Amino acid sequence: MKFQAETDLVETLKASIKEIFHRSRVKIFEEVSLGYGIADIVVSEICLDFNKSKELKSLDIHDINVFVIIQESGTISLSDVIELTRCNRRIILRSISNLINHGYIEEQNGVFQMSRNYELSFVKNFAIEAKLKDWKRALKQAYRYKWFAEYSFVVLDEYYSKPALRNIAIFEKYNVGLASVSVDGKLTRHFNPTPQPPLDLKMQMLFSEKIKFYELAK
Repeated sequence: MKFQAETDLVETLKASIKEIFHRSRVKIFEEVSLGYGIADIVVSEICLDFNKSKELKSLDIHDINVFVIIQESGTISLSDVIELTRCNRRIILRSISNLINHGYIEEQNGVFQMSRNYELSFVKNFAIEAKLKDWKRALKQAYRYKWFAEYSFVVLDEYYSKPALRNIAIFEKYNVGLASVSVDGKLTRHFNPTPQPPLDLKMQMLFSEKIKFYELAK
C-alpha cells in the first residue's frame, strides 16, 4: 500500500517519531522555515535551562546579523555596523537596543562590544524532508537543513523508496540520512548520517529563537 498524500505520510511519520523519542526534553516541530526551505519536521533535544523570559522580545534575523558582526569584530562603531550590514539605520538601532536589553552587548565610548555569549536553546537537531517519491528533490532540500541541524534526513514512502535505495551512495556522499515509512507506521532507516557541526551559526541562532517562541506560546 502507498500513501495517498504527502500530508498523510508526514502525520504517520510524526506518530512513529513520537514512539521513538519519549524524553520530555525532546520536542517535535513542524514546517520550520529559516530561509532555506521549509523542513517538514525537526526533532530537537532542548536544553533544560534556556532563558524563557516572556518580558524580552525574541531576536530576529537583523538582530542576529548585528550580534554576529559585533562578536566577530570585538569592538565596532555604529557606522561600521551599518556599513557592513547595509541595512537601514533605524533597523540597526532597533537591533542594537534589543541586544542591549538582552544583555548580549554593551556600549562604551561610542563603540559596541560583547557582554555575554549567546546560548543555544537546543543540544542537537534532526531535520527531516518528507516526500512521497521525489528523492532527488528531497535530497537537495534536506542538504540545506545542514545549515542549522547536526543530522539531516530524507524520509520517503516505502512504496516508492527503491529508486532512492539504488542511489544510496549519493546520500552517503552528502551525509544525508535516508529512511522510509510504510502506511502502517513502520519506520526503516537505510542510511544513518554521522553528526556534523551545522554550517551557519546565524541559522542555528534563528532556530533557537523559534524554539523559545514555540515554548513560550504554550
